[in-house]
Amino acid sequence: MNTDSHTPLPSVPDAKLPTVPPENGRWAGYCQLMMARTKEMWREPEVIFWVFVFPLLLALGLGIAFRNKPAEVNRVAIVAGEGAAHALDLLKASLQKGSVRTAELPAADAFNQFRLGKYDLVVIPQAGGGLEYRYDPARPESVLARAAVNDAVQAAAGRKDALPTSAKASSEPGQGISIS
Repeated sequence: MNTDSHTPLPSVPDAKLPTVPPENGRWAGYCQLMMARTKEMWREPEVIFWVFVFPLLLALGLGIAFRNKPAEVNRVAIVAGEGAAHALDLLKASLQKGSVRTAELPAADAFNQFRLGKYDLVVIPQAGGGLEYRYDPARPESVLARAAVNDAVQAAAGRKDALPTSAKASSEPGQGISIS
C-alpha cells in the first residue's frame, strides 16, 4: 500500500490541539548533549572512577602531603662571655616572635652540641661589639639560621649593617652512623 492511497485524517480545529512549546530553546541543545554524555558514561563504569573518585583521592592525598606546618625555629647557641648579654639583647625581637631559640653555653659545650646537630648556629661575641657566626654550609637549617640571626641583629643595630659580623664555615663531622 502506498502513501497516496491513504485517506487524509479529518482536520481538527487549531483550538483543540495541545500547545507544546518549541524544543529549540536556548538550553535544548545543551541538555541533549548532556543526556548523551551521561548515557555514555554509565555504559563504561571505569570512567566514573577516573572522573569523580580519582580526583577526590588525589586532592585528599596531596592535602595530607602538603599541609601547613609550623614555622621552623632556629636553635642558636651563644658562647658565654662578656658580649653574650649584648647579643641576647640584639636578638630579643626575634625571641619574642618565636623564630629564634637561644641558649648561652660555654664555648666547648656550644661547639660540641653544634657538631652533634643540637644547634643550627653558634654565635661568638667579639671584642668591640661584633659577632662571629659558626655555621655548617652543608646543613640548610644552619645557613637559614645564620641569615635569620644576622637579619635580626642588623635590624636591632639600626639596619645599616652597622654591627660588624663575620661568618666562618665549620664543616666538622658529627656523630655519624656506624655500620658494623
